[in-house]
Amino acid sequence: MILTIPTIYLENGKSKYTISGLPGFEKLDSMFKDNPLELAKLFREENNKSILFQIDESIESLNTVSQIQDILDIPIQLITITKNQSLLKHISETRFSRIFVPIERINSLPTSIPIIQLSAISDYNLNEYSRVMIDFKNTRLENIEYYGETKISIINSLCNTSDLVRMNTMNTNIDSVYLGKEYYRIHFAGQLLWRIAEKAQFAI
Repeated sequence: MILTIPTIYLENGKSKYTISGLPGFEKLDSMFKDNPLELAKLFREENNKSILFQIDESIESLNTVSQIQDILDIPIQLITITKNQSLLKHISETRFSRIFVPIERINSLPTSIPIIQLSAISDYNLNEYSRVMIDFKNTRLENIEYYGETKISIINSLCNTSDLVRMNTMNTNIDSVYLGKEYYRIHFAGQLLWRIAEKAQFAI
């Protein structure tokens, strides 16, 4: 079974993207963009078992994620590409369930999980790690095979419900897919019903 996990992108403590795609949802979309906690609550109410936050280099974004972690009842994960040593120190003192960093910076956070670009995957021995994240850079997941022990998470792969079903037939160790901007629209089964329900809940 593959676990799907939505991603919230933060800049200066605010959500960079918001849900969109349905007429009449503009006020709701704006509320979620200004309040990442409400966006995270929405994703939780849509029965997501975890949420990944991708943050910029601001302490405001890290503080926002920490506050959300204290409120929600699901594991919160973090991804950062920062080189800021002060921010990395703050991150190392947190208790996020997973922290992902580019493989080139894996030594800056020893307990973190490396991110490897799909185009560079042959440059590394995946078996050196218990888990890796593969960044597909907005390309579609084609048939791939992997026979090692390493657990694989993927991000930035263009996909929809049928692609997720197809992944279960592949001979890989992919066990989690992090959904990006496509999740903010109505690409997945059940989302339309959830979004209509949210509109009613907020009386918009």
